[in-house]
Amino acid sequence: MKRIGFKLRIRPGAEAEYKERHKAVHPELLSAFEDYGIQSYSIFMDGTTLFGYIEADDTEAALRALDENLANRRWQQYMSDILLADERGVTLCPLEEVFYFHPTQRA
Repeated sequence: MKRIGFKLRIRPGAEAEYKERHKAVHPELLSAFEDYGIQSYSIFMDGTTLFGYIEADDTEAALRALDENLANRRWQQYMSDILLADERGVTLCPLEEVFYFHPTQRA
């Protein structure tokens, strides 16, 4: 199992709308997550900064497949009025993992 953390930014004032939209993520997108081996996907909010966490069999392959997935493209278009892009036009910024604990690693 591989993990990836990332951050996103949303435009100020869009916090409630962002939460509301995520109450009804498109079912075909959720199915794609499963199809691509995503075991866990969480998003946390701190004001207008979002922190995401994904666990998958192969996170890089899952993200590449999602980039090409029609349901994901529709979702990204739907969210484009809320998400802020950096100077390169990128909304998702991978984070470096600096610590990980899982009880089975201690044995």
